[in-house]
Amino acid sequence: MTIELYKNSLISKEDASLYFQERYDSQKWFELTDEEQEKLLITASKRINRFDFVGEKADESQPMEFPRDYDIPQDIKDAVCEEAISLAQNSGNIHEENIKAGIQSISLGTGSVTYANSGVFEEDRQLSSKNALYLVKKWTKKGYSFGC
Repeated sequence: MTIELYKNSLISKEDASLYFQERYDSQKWFELTDEEQEKLLITASKRINRFDFVGEKADESQPMEFPRDYDIPQDIKDAVCEEAISLAQNSGNIHEENIKAGIQSISLGTGSVTYANSGVFEEDRQLSSKNALYLVKKWTKKGYSFGC
């Protein structure tokens, strides 16, 4: 799979690599193959693309939400990177999978785990990275109902 800017990704692989060169604790990114990096950036872009952003698309027929009637904010590019590395770092994490599946608690023998998510909006569960969510929400319309 190849990245096509604004067709399947909101950031180029080169710009993402620059971001990770300056980000603390991003060694995992450089351990991934080029194909894995591209897939993660595309997946993260598609997740972020589901939000309802302020402004209008530059062209109504474009596949991604950006570009808009304003330049793509650095926050959105950074959010794609944060979501991508979060997906890579949490791949196979059973607790992350349980939370995504809506499981509130599990018990095995005498042990149990309870996942706290009361008071969390549905839209806040659409990204695995809290950092990415923070960056994205600065650019979304307020008071909308999230839809997949």
